[in-house]
Amino acid sequence: MSSSKLTADNFAHLLDNIPDAVVAFDASGVVAFFNRSFELLDDTVKDSLINEVKDVGAPNTSVFWRHDSLVKKVVLTNGFAYLISPNKAESSVAEATLRKLTNALEDSTDIYYAAAKAIYECLSWRWVSITRFSSPNKLEVLASLDNNKKVDLVEYEWVGTPCQLVVETNRFTFFSDVVDAFPAYTGLKEMGAQTYAGLVYRGSDNQPLGHVMAIHDHRDVDFTLAEDVINIATLALSTHFQLHRTTAKLKEAQEQVSIDCLTGIGNRHAYEEALRRVKQKVSEGEQHWSLAIVDLDNLKPLNDNVGHNAGDSFIQLMAVELNKIGRPGDMAFRIGGDEFAIIFEQSGEGFVNSLMGRFIKAVERIRLALNFRVGASIGLAALAEVDGDIEKWISLADSRMYEEKQSKRA
Repeated sequence: MSSSKLTADNFAHLLDNIPDAVVAFDASGVVAFFNRSFELLDDTVKDSLINEVKDVGAPNTSVFWRHDSLVKKVVLTNGFAYLISPNKAESSVAEATLRKLTNALEDSTDIYYAAAKAIYECLSWRWVSITRFSSPNKLEVLASLDNNKKVDLVEYEWVGTPCQLVVETNRFTFFSDVVDAFPAYTGLKEMGAQTYAGLVYRGSDNQPLGHVMAIHDHRDVDFTLAEDVINIATLALSTHFQLHRTTAKLKEAQEQVSIDCLTGIGNRHAYEEALRRVKQKVSEGEQHWSLAIVDLDNLKPLNDNVGHNAGDSFIQLMAVELNKIGRPGDMAFRIGGDEFAIIFEQSGEGFVNSLMGRFIKAVERIRLALNFRVGASIGLAALAEVDGDIEKWISLADSRMYEEKQSKRA
């Protein structure tokens, strides 16, 4: 038999002729290869997979569902690849369980009961429970089913129970005759338990949170099936917590992107987003807003004579005053080093007079707090003055602020 070397082209040709869609990523999450089947996938599926890797990185799970497609992750030497099944067929009990659990967790507000119900439907054992550690030696039952009906939730000592071995071994544990294995634990005999299976599930920090257990009143059970289903259940729960942690982090990061670090009020990014929202309202016929542009006076002399800490205090005090100068729905932003903007959901002569009075008093309070002759110039414009044109609105408020600043200098 003659020998020959397989080349990269050979493998590319092979992957182009298999029904599974394949996309490979390098270690940095950049797409390195995809086959013809991947090209033919719906754009929603392709974009979802690629953008998720770009934004969040490689997932921890090895198998998951995406838009009714089963996705399997394969770890490579310098990256990883996705294999996407070409149809909706569930090729194994584990995959069927994963889909059922994923759908249940997405559609329910009570993830524990949703998971317990999905396990019962896949396994058909009489009792299914999900617990969490409430103290070093206690487990709190978060969800429990008996023949698919909810039962009362309890807290119990796990020492001396089958759960102790699940927790201590940290691996799938089963007993084909649980009453004989734990004769001192009379509760099992009283409920008519025969078989038991359990496994710990983990949180986003990979620390054990509790365990999943299934108990049946018959010994004629398939423990291989039970292991598959309970393994997938703990994986789905852990993935759920990981996803929520990632979502919370992204939300926190987004909030931080929109907040000025020095003052804690909205920054320029938040200001521009607010202007876009006002523009949308204008298109719906609303024009009742006012915009104020505020610029600090004598910040440089304060920095030069007292110090930059005093200058930062000036900026922070002004942010506090502007953030409360209007009504609760009004929004204040720091849009530059010493420049602020406030968007008010109101306008009119009475509003202008009231606002200017509050602004003058705010500047006086800051001046007294710093014991330095600081000030601020303000320009105010109503959106109705420019017939809802956002750019002209900003320009008008800005020019009025500079007019006030020039008049002070004169």
